[in-house]
Amino acid sequence: MRILREKLRILCAALVSVVSFSACVSAQKSAPVFDNHVHIMSPQMIILFKDVGIPFSKPDADYSDITAIRKRLGTDRFNLISMAYLFGNPEFGKVEDVRKAVEAENDFAAAAKSTDPQNIKAFCGIDPLRDFALEEAKRCFEKLKIDGLKLHFNASQIYLTEPEHLEKVRPIFTFAAENGLPVLLHFDNSHPKFGETDVNLLVDEILLKIKPVKLVLAHFGTSGGFSEKTKKVLSAFIKRFKEEPKLAQHRVLFDISAVALDKDSDGVLKLSDEQFLEVKEYAGKLGFDKIVFGTDYPLYSSAQYLKILKDRVKFSDREIAEILSEKGDVTNEKK
Repeated sequence: MRILREKLRILCAALVSVVSFSACVSAQKSAPVFDNHVHIMSPQMIILFKDVGIPFSKPDADYSDITAIRKRLGTDRFNLISMAYLFGNPEFGKVEDVRKAVEAENDFAAAAKSTDPQNIKAFCGIDPLRDFALEEAKRCFEKLKIDGLKLHFNASQIYLTEPEHLEKVRPIFTFAAENGLPVLLHFDNSHPKFGETDVNLLVDEILLKIKPVKLVLAHFGTSGGFSEKTKKVLSAFIKRFKEEPKLAQHRVLFDISAVALDKDSDGVLKLSDEQFLEVKEYAGKLGFDKIVFGTDYPLYSSAQYLKILKDRVKFSDREIAEILSEKGDVTNEKK
């Protein structure tokens, strides 16, 4: 009991600038912070990335070992995201058998989840453009008992404006909807014209043609940071929420991971003071009932990012509490 109390004291001390100590203690009696966006990489993927010159700023274990991840992250409850969708992209190294590499990476994430399935939920990484994409989604669901799917339109270079891409993406969403699997979507494909047209295609050609699904848009719908593109994408979604009542059948959420950057990250610039305040402004327009917490680990620990949201974005305690609510936990939402 003394050890448990000490762990609670340390966690609450880390969060003291975010919420009151009494509120922290009260929250910890039920559950620690739930992080919707935590990456894991197998040792094989780390080796592959290092071979092509991708730098790693932390020990390998902080990317691949579930115990080390939990320690650095600072919470025991999170969605663990496989990055298997990167295999086959020449920027991340060459593998002889892409399908085999994808399966192994998704297996690795599922095995990490098995260490604590009550608190860790795992998402398989899927590239919808691969011929085996739907089969891999089914394997993850039926064999691995995975909790959700992660799609990364930038890594996979998916353009919904291309009919053949749209026709490959829709079956993945259909499968997810029919089986109660949430989808975490990195929507931005980095095309210069990415924006409202893509939002409308996602809504009209996918969401309005499938059964209800839980969809979480990573990084507020773009690739992190807060730019004019972010504003346009959020504004397009807000417009569709108001104009299309059928969208209400879906649970569409936005994770705030890697949005409020206080440091440059992967080519995305840190925010100015003005941009931090714009994050708060647009969060209010979107609605805090649609925003979930995520760190994009290993980018931040939970305590580090919560402090940024409080001190730099200047979210109120009430707004922080709403962001930290259990909207993103898939535990009780699978059919």
